[in-house]
Amino acid sequence: MDWRRRIEVCSTAVQGHRDDSGGAIKTLLGLLDDDDVLVAFVAKEALLGVLISDAGARSECVNGVVKELVTTSPECWRREANGFRFQVLRQLLKVESGYESVQDDSDGGEDEQPGRVMENSCLQEILQNIGAVVAMVRSVFAGPHECPTTAAPYSVQYEALAFLSDFVERLCNLEKGEVSRLVELIEQVIVLVGDIFVPMDYSSQPTFLTCEVLEFFGDFQTALECWKDQTLGEESDIVSGAYKKWLECCLDWLMESSCTSTALQLLDSNESSNVSSHEVFIGKSTRYPFLQQWLVLLSRIGVAVLGVVPDGTMSTESQALDQSDKQPAWAKQIQLPNRRQLFAVLAEQDDVMIEVLNGLTRMASLATARGGISKQLDRRFAWASPSIAYLIAAYDPDLLFADLVDTLGRDHLVLLDLLVSNETKMLEYIMRYLRHLGAHWNTCKQKLLANKRLESVMSVLIRLRLEIDKLVAADLFPFGAGSLTRRLVSIEHLYEESGDEGAQRL
Repeated sequence: MDWRRRIEVCSTAVQGHRDDSGGAIKTLLGLLDDDDVLVAFVAKEALLGVLISDAGARSECVNGVVKELVTTSPECWRREANGFRFQVLRQLLKVESGYESVQDDSDGGEDEQPGRVMENSCLQEILQNIGAVVAMVRSVFAGPHECPTTAAPYSVQYEALAFLSDFVERLCNLEKGEVSRLVELIEQVIVLVGDIFVPMDYSSQPTFLTCEVLEFFGDFQTALECWKDQTLGEESDIVSGAYKKWLECCLDWLMESSCTSTALQLLDSNESSNVSSHEVFIGKSTRYPFLQQWLVLLSRIGVAVLGVVPDGTMSTESQALDQSDKQPAWAKQIQLPNRRQLFAVLAEQDDVMIEVLNGLTRMASLATARGGISKQLDRRFAWASPSIAYLIAAYDPDLLFADLVDTLGRDHLVLLDLLVSNETKMLEYIMRYLRHLGAHWNTCKQKLLANKRLESVMSVLIRLRLEIDKLVAADLFPFGAGSLTRRLVSIEHLYEESGDEGAQRL
């Protein structure tokens, strides 16, 4: 039988709920492995078409397909050549929106709820087989005996990571009572990080794959933060303990994997390298996507580690000394890029630039909240305190803000555009910096004076406040500006009271 006809017959059998529909689904799943990529693609589209559009297939069939896919043998995953299995899983996780588009043509809206139930059911099915999911991902990254040379193609590895990211993004909607499964997931991911993502050679693989690794780390971090904030009582203690293990795993990955050393090498490089980390998904010649995502993740992990309330009585100084051998040699001689190099990477992407600056400023605030790094860090993170302290010292929040002002051409209108944009965290960042500036005015003022930056910073802040006042008076400012303008006025008063000569020139 012609393959097109065969796929059509299978689709009809599933849509008609015939007795052989189960066999038809297995046939379509089997065709995903066809050597002819066109056959595999058409089979994938047909499978998704009947599962998404057929209301009768929602629960039993979809969950059966999900289970069939995630429990596929490691040998089959190693032979995966196109990533279509992962694309099916990703689409089924997002199937709710597909159902709603179909239901829009119906007379009533009462059928919308099953779409949400089905999506949750898919999530539950994956959670129930989380061990198989981890084995599945492991299989595409390492062949038998953990040999990377027999792993799946980079495109399949990308699809595996994209599926993981889509999966963990939906964990925020997980129902209460699933703490044990969440903890199991964290433990499984920690093992996966140690076995796959720590030894991964980031200097020789394509940028699009490395960026997806960083994307997964960020999405998993977001999901865990969401769960940590939602749980209460005994469940909160359990989740917090697992969360700390995850952060410790992240620090291990930052310190031990080649991702950090590769990033530092690229940040410090003034010339284009021949390593494939500089190649983007299509085409070539930019290292920035990888470096931007790495800097975002670095700042997020730093904020998370400093935000954990210490739970031990052991001296962090002695703990750091006891575990100093845990740091790799490069970390003890770490050479971070200077601020000019930092902005060279960040300036082309406004949202990334502001997120990193906000994270670094928040790290500085957290570090001083309890008397410095030595008193802030939980004991399990104490071994990383020298690197975190160096990171905070190298990227001083006052000089970072002054660099931002210079990067924007000392133009308060550009700053205003970022402030009112929905695409950046500029409001959160500037409020955080103004709090820092007001709380440590004398120290910040002397620092900016010593670097000849005080006048330019204050000039932009004052002109920004005047422009905001004009927009508020004309009812053109998009949100309430009261707290922002009060802080700006407070900083102006401190500046004027300081008697600095620059105030007379504004």
